[in-house]
Amino acid sequence: MVLRCILAAAAGYLIGCISFGYVAGKLFKGKDIREVGSGNAGTANVIRNYGWAIGLFTFVGDVAKGVGAALLGSVLVPEGMLNGGFGILGAADPVAIGVCIGGLAAVLGHIWPVFLKFRGGKGVATSLGVFLMMMPLYTAVVLGFCIILIALTRTMSVGSLTGTLLMTVCSLLFYFGDIWHNATCVLLFLLVFYSHRANLKRLAEGKENQL
Repeated sequence: MVLRCILAAAAGYLIGCISFGYVAGKLFKGKDIREVGSGNAGTANVIRNYGWAIGLFTFVGDVAKGVGAALLGSVLVPEGMLNGGFGILGAADPVAIGVCIGGLAAVLGHIWPVFLKFRGGKGVATSLGVFLMMMPLYTAVVLGFCIILIALTRTMSVGSLTGTLLMTVCSLLFYFGDIWHNATCVLLFLLVFYSHRANLKRLAEGKENQL
């Protein structure tokens, strides 16, 4: 069981290290996306500098990393199931430990990729992929709300931070008692907010970059 968990974490991290923002910049522009704009390898910086088409390529790839790592984790640790929690609206389905381990490791790899000297993205799109594996219905609802929020504010970080917070709230409400589920969502929340610390400062000063 321990070896399977270690394999899920290692595989998830390596999957997360595949930076689609970096790949897109090199493939379509011949540039390192980390050398332009905000210096971040995530979707928002790609959109601002290379346009929506390349940004969408980056977004889909980074989401797929989260889904793939979580899915692989569930295969490597198939027996790792916990009892479902009891949320405010009733009992919730259990989550596989491997989904949590693989997904969380992928977000770590995305933010701190070993292949790019630990300079990656901010983990939002990859976290979205993990959330889709953990609670697809709630993720779809929150994603729709965040898209509207981003469209109204033209500020990606507002939608990203709000969405991550709402997904964590969903976990604590609807999966309360599922320790792996709750802990994973809280950790994803902390990672995303930590990686957005500069954005939070700019938001407080009214100087945040817009799309």
